[in-house]
Amino acid sequence: METKKELKDIAEIIAGYSFRTALRGKDNASLFVLQAKNILENSIVDEENLDGIDFENYRSKAIVKKGDVVISSRGSFRAGSVSLEAKNIIAASSVYILRLKKETVLPEYLAIYLNSVEGQKQLIESATGAAIKAILKKDLENISVALPSTEKQEKIIRLYHTSKKLQKALVRKMNLISNINEVAINKLLNN
Repeated sequence: METKKELKDIAEIIAGYSFRTALRGKDNASLFVLQAKNILENSIVDEENLDGIDFENYRSKAIVKKGDVVISSRGSFRAGSVSLEAKNIIAASSVYILRLKKETVLPEYLAIYLNSVEGQKQLIESATGAAIKAILKKDLENISVALPSTEKQEKIIRLYHTSKKLQKALVRKMNLISNINEVAINKLLNN
C-alpha cells in the first residue's frame, strides 16, 4: 500500500502571472509564456509553441524551471512536466507551477498521477464554478497524491509511455484500415 501525501507537502504551488494586457506574440523574444493550451493530453508540455513576448520588467515567482510540473487552473485540469531549460518561460495565470520539494517524487510521475482517473476525480471534486470549473490554490494544495517508491514511479512512467506508443500505433492501424476500406468501396462503386 502506497503512502499518500497532500500536494502542499511535496510541492510548492506557484500561481501563474496575471498579464494586464492581451499577449501579443513576438518573433525574437527573450521571454516565453506557458499557457494552459501548451499542456498537452499526454502529460507533456508543448515547449516548441510557446508565445514569445516583449516583457522586460516583470517581478514574479512564476518563472518555470526544468523539473517543474504545470497544471491548468481552469477548464480541463491537464498536467505536464517541463523538460526544457533553454528558454526563459513565465507561466500565465491559467497555469499553476508545482515545484517539487523532494527528489523522491519524479516530476513525470506527478504529472501522470494528476492526469490519472484518481487524480482527475480529486481535481474535479475540488473545483468550483458552474460553467467553467476552476481550482483554487488552497484546494489544489489539499489534493492527496499516492507516493510509491521511486522504482515504482519509474515503472509507472515506462508503462505510461509504452501505453501511449501502443495507442498511437493502434490509431495509425485504424486509419490504414479505414483508407483501405474507402479505396475498396470506391473501386466497387466505380466498376
